[in-house]
Amino acid sequence: MRTGIVVAMMAVVALSGCSALRTAPSSAPSVSLQDPTGGQSLEEARNQLSSIEGLSDVSIEEEKTVSGLNEHHEVSIAATVEDASAAPAFVDQLAQLGWSVNEAEPDTGVFIRLRTSPQLAIGDVAKERGWSEAAYTTSTAELKQLVLLSPNELKERFGPWPGEAP
Repeated sequence: MRTGIVVAMMAVVALSGCSALRTAPSSAPSVSLQDPTGGQSLEEARNQLSSIEGLSDVSIEEEKTVSGLNEHHEVSIAATVEDASAAPAFVDQLAQLGWSVNEAEPDTGVFIRLRTSPQLAIGDVAKERGWSEAAYTTSTAELKQLVLLSPNELKERFGPWPGEAP
């Protein structure tokens, strides 16, 4: 499953022209790791995610990628939405949940996979909710499930990392 997510994310990045995925230059300080004074642990976020009514088949992971000598982090959240009309509110709630994980600062952003029936283009849903830098593609039904939200917009909405849990 992770391989599929990574491949899908790479497709999103390639198709978006990387415009929403600007990262700090290599001279920037390294990514902050675990700030116990704010946010919540990954385990706490998992417990919170599993208790959200209207979602099933949920997962949340903190993932690390390496590009050259640089490490990058993201929080990946996946869920099935029981009522597709509730998907817009879940985009915002899951974005805040991902931003609250204090394991490592998600300098790549928060990656959300929402499965709906019928399948909505989650990137379009995110754009409608004001996530103007959302990176996504709608070329296949599976890719319609995915959106990557930028750390810049996450900071604008939820404050500095790690943010408060929703």
